[in-house]
Amino acid sequence: PMFERITPAPPDAILGLTVAFRNDPNPNKINLGVGVYKDAEGRTPVLHSVKRAEARILETEATKSYLDIDGSPAYAAAVQELLFGAGHEALASKRAVTAQAPGGTGALRVAADFIARVLPGRRVWISDPTWPNHPSIFRAAGLEVATYPYFDAARNGVNFEQMVATVAQIPAGDVLLLHGCCHNPTGSDLTPAQWSQIADLAAERKLLPLIDFAYQGFADGLREDAAGLLAMA
Repeated sequence: PMFERITPAPPDAILGLTVAFRNDPNPNKINLGVGVYKDAEGRTPVLHSVKRAEARILETEATKSYLDIDGSPAYAAAVQELLFGAGHEALASKRAVTAQAPGGTGALRVAADFIARVLPGRRVWISDPTWPNHPSIFRAAGLEVATYPYFDAARNGVNFEQMVATVAQIPAGDVLLLHGCCHNPTGSDLTPAQWSQIADLAAERKLLPLIDFAYQGFADGLREDAAGLLAMA
C-alpha cells in the first residue's frame, strides 16, 4: 500500500480564512487574509498596466517554447531596472543577477534551498510576527528559523529598539529576512533612516540579507518602496 499511508495535510490557515470570510453572512465583514489589493467595493481589479501588457504579449509573442533555466534575459533586465533604478551601481558593475521563479513563494523556496546547500548550518532570522508561510518555507528546506522583535502592539508600530538589539547579537553568516515594504501582516515599515541603520548593522555583523519584496509600488511608490533594497545594496 502507498496512498493508504498518506495523511491529509492540515488546512491552509491563510486560504482557510478566506473560505470562512466567504461563508460569513455579516454584511460588514472585512477580509484581512490574503495580501492582495482591493478597491472600495472589495474587488481585486486587474490593473490597467497589466491589461496593456497582456494585450501587447498576445499581439507580439511568437513562441511558447521553453525559456532558459534562469528565465528571460529581457525580463530579468527590466526587473533589475525596476528594482534598482536605471544606472544604479549594482547594475553598472554587473553584480546584480536575476532568476525567474514560479511566484513569490517559489522564489523564497529556491532561495531557501540555495542557502541550505551552499551555507549549511546557517540560521534564518524572521520578524515577529511575519507572513505565516515564512517559517514553513525555510524549515521545509532544512533550515533552522529564529525570530527578532519587530512589532510593538502597544504603540502600533515598529519596535525598532528591540529589533536593533537582537540583530546586533545575530551570529556572523546567519540570514536576516526582511520585508521590503508593506510588512505582512502588520503593515508597519521601517523608515529610510531605519533601513540605513539596519543595512549598516548587517554589514558590520556580516549577515546575509534576504529581502522579501512582494509589494513594490503598493506602499508609497515604486522608487520610494525600494529604499530598503537600495540601502542594503
